[in-house]
Amino acid sequence: GWSNFYLALDFIKVYRGQPEPEFVYLSDARIPPVVNDAMVKHDLHRLVTSSIPESSTSYSIIDDKEATKVMEDKMDRSAEETYFKYMGEEMIKQSGLSYTIIRVAGYNADLGTDSSAVRLQKMNKNITAVSRVDLAQVIASALLTPNACNLILYMTKAQQRGVLDGDIWQKFARLRLENEPAPFQ
Repeated sequence: GWSNFYLALDFIKVYRGQPEPEFVYLSDARIPPVVNDAMVKHDLHRLVTSSIPESSTSYSIIDDKEATKVMEDKMDRSAEETYFKYMGEEMIKQSGLSYTIIRVAGYNADLGTDSSAVRLQKMNKNITAVSRVDLAQVIASALLTPNACNLILYMTKAQQRGVLDGDIWQKFARLRLENEPAPFQ
């Protein structure tokens, strides 16, 4: 006869052999390259990069003045928004999808430039706003190259204009060499 069968799953993680990223996530350049558990304050919805005494009972909540400033100045994002962008990064990294996370400081209205004006780097030093056109070029390139798979990078404008250091794909390859071998190759 028939017997009952019961299967309970907490989660399913799928591993695929796709060499290119399946997902590109735009994040916040204020997130440091390395975040440890002590820096993440879930109860405050903040990433704490400076040392705050654990015994401190006072903390900042966004007041009307700060909220107005954030609404007027689109480049000034709240600390809470940075926290939620970090949490989005963590969900993507744990999802099983192949990804590229691009951390930007903001956008400007400049026209697109050639690839020599775009800088992709592992550290968050000297980060400036980038044009939407340049960002779109980096996103499209990331979706088409295996070297962008499972990378977290900062995007900024090159400090010296005219320095040719390769196209966007070569820049992803250089970041991959700084990191670890590309998956699926």
